[in-house]
Amino acid sequence: MQSYIGVLACTRVPLVDKKWTQSPKDMKEQIWEAIQMTYVVGEGGKKMVLSSAAKKWKDFKSTLTRQFILPFANEKEKLKEPPQLYNFIEKSEWDAFVASRLSPYFEAVHSEQSQRREKCQYNHRLSRKGYVGLEDQLEETMPGEEIDRSLLWKKAREDKQGNIPDPKVAEKAKLIVSFTDSVLNL
Repeated sequence: MQSYIGVLACTRVPLVDKKWTQSPKDMKEQIWEAIQMTYVVGEGGKKMVLSSAAKKWKDFKSTLTRQFILPFANEKEKLKEPPQLYNFIEKSEWDAFVASRLSPYFEAVHSEQSQRREKCQYNHRLSRKGYVGLEDQLEETMPGEEIDRSLLWKKAREDKQGNIPDPKVAEKAKLIVSFTDSVLNL
């Protein structure tokens, strides 16, 4: 269902809308109706479906910007046509989107957010699962054991083999484990 929500959001909502809240209400209603026709979702699920669509739409625009616009900012010839992978994007919509992403305003916002992102030191590796999904997974694999925040933090940063690839994060994880062990031994 989540993938279908993503497809609907990417194909039905215009790229040139700056924010989800500024998108036409009838577009959002169309997405909700398409989901209701395909899946059994209670009326209370509308907010969840539309907020999921909003995130997927925003992520799609971010992907287009990072992969297909910013790397070619100085090569205008490569920005004339929408990516072949996304053949549903109209040329006029693509041109307007590219212009908005290469504007001085967007460059300033992008730079500010990039600087903010660089301050994040301990990145997790959870993907779509999130902390809730990780906790559910650990409850299945470690029945009867207490799952606290320190364990979740450590597990969220491990790869599939159980290793923490980033040395800075590995050191912080060791510190957390030693602190947790010392508290438990009191």
